[in-house]
Amino acid sequence: MSIYSLTCPDVSCYTNFSCDPEFQNKVVAVAFVKKSDALTVLEKASAAAWKSALLGRYASGSGFIVFNTSGEKPKPDTATTSGRGMQNTKALAKTHTLTYMDMQGVVQSNVQFYNEILATSQNYDFYYFTPGRIWDASGAYVTVIGDPVISADLNTYQQAEVSVTWISKVNPLPYEFDTDVFLEGLSIDISVTAGSDLTYNVVDACVEGGNSIINLSYDFSQPTTGGTGVVWSATASSGVTLAITAPYSDDTTLSWCTSVLGINTIYVTCTSLDGCIYGTLDISVSGL
Repeated sequence: MSIYSLTCPDVSCYTNFSCDPEFQNKVVAVAFVKKSDALTVLEKASAAAWKSALLGRYASGSGFIVFNTSGEKPKPDTATTSGRGMQNTKALAKTHTLTYMDMQGVVQSNVQFYNEILATSQNYDFYYFTPGRIWDASGAYVTVIGDPVISADLNTYQQAEVSVTWISKVNPLPYEFDTDVFLEGLSIDISVTAGSDLTYNVVDACVEGGNSIINLSYDFSQPTTGGTGVVWSATASSGVTLAITAPYSDDTTLSWCTSVLGINTIYVTCTSLDGCIYGTLDISVSGL
């Protein structure tokens, strides 16, 4: 007959520091990411990969990032019940509540965003940022409530007070993160290379009034931020005819036809489907 002892979980080491660690506590940004497009373990392996993944979710429309907020880290409220043995009470799950002020929250379109996420917030993972840190609260089911705050004061701005609440037995884990670069905002990096044939090609498709004109194609590389769901557009200087494939797939090709000699400039723009993120590039090409 064997007797097995049922023990409590082991407790990890507690590390003492000779000085107080100087970590700043202000919440400077928050992010919501759809659970159906959740960040993978690999994407969280490094700060650079984490940043790229978050911006990519924003560009594809499966995530939202609120920059330059003002708030405090959650103060968990731990529920208790009757204890066992020598315990008077037993700790249960924690209710976490994070409140931040969104200066963009009273913009008309953003009021609608907060109205709608109230009913669907359980579909999103939540992350928040303090200077130099990202805090991972993913996996829990959050409740988001955002209400406009309009005070009778001529010296303050309208803003939205947003509360994010979730229940978990553990506290969010912090990881090092370059919030300085992250808070600069979003843009799509566009690069362009000439097609495989670098010569000017005279083609039948580019004939006007019996005179052949130049046709040159450019392929746009995958944006480092954005991925699929990017819409391309282009304009050009006088005398240039453009054709561009859109929306973005694997390769986006711009066909350029002109009968104007000298330098011709093409202005390329790409945006996310919701128009929240954009990038621009000017291309100058010599004529005949």
